[in-house]
Amino acid sequence: MIKKIDNTDLAAAVELANQVFYEFIADGYTDEGRQTFTDYLDFKLEEMAEDLETGHKTLWGYYKDDRIVGVIGTRDCFHVSLMFVDKKYHQQGIARALFEMVLADLKRQQPKPFELTVNSSPYAVAVYQRFGFVATATEQVNKGIRFVPMKLKVG
Repeated sequence: MIKKIDNTDLAAAVELANQVFYEFIADGYTDEGRQTFTDYLDFKLEEMAEDLETGHKTLWGYYKDDRIVGVIGTRDCFHVSLMFVDKKYHQQGIARALFEMVLADLKRQQPKPFELTVNSSPYAVAVYQRFGFVATATEQVNKGIRFVPMKLKVG
């Protein structure tokens, strides 16, 4: 089941993101990058409640047996800010289902053509490419965070 994450499940969503980051992505980052990501998640846990209420950010969770096993977030509607799936549930269509839910929600809000962006970790570039995203630049580094800017034209 997919549903929007509220404040009651926010800590579990952030914990999942942190767990998956350290399992699959962190080894390719410098100490600065790992600390930047950890600080980002700590900030999210403290500030996300307000961002969720104002609509600045939206989080969706994929639930299995009342536990979050996948999460996707958007910032300012048209930027995917995070997407993580528990390793036990990789290759089961969870990331795609979450992405399709976000896309359907955005299409309801914005009937005109729009662009969706993401700063993908190098680990996830192939996943986003399967969703139709294309790289808009080569890999970049900001505060130790490695990413590839990508976009998807919708409509």
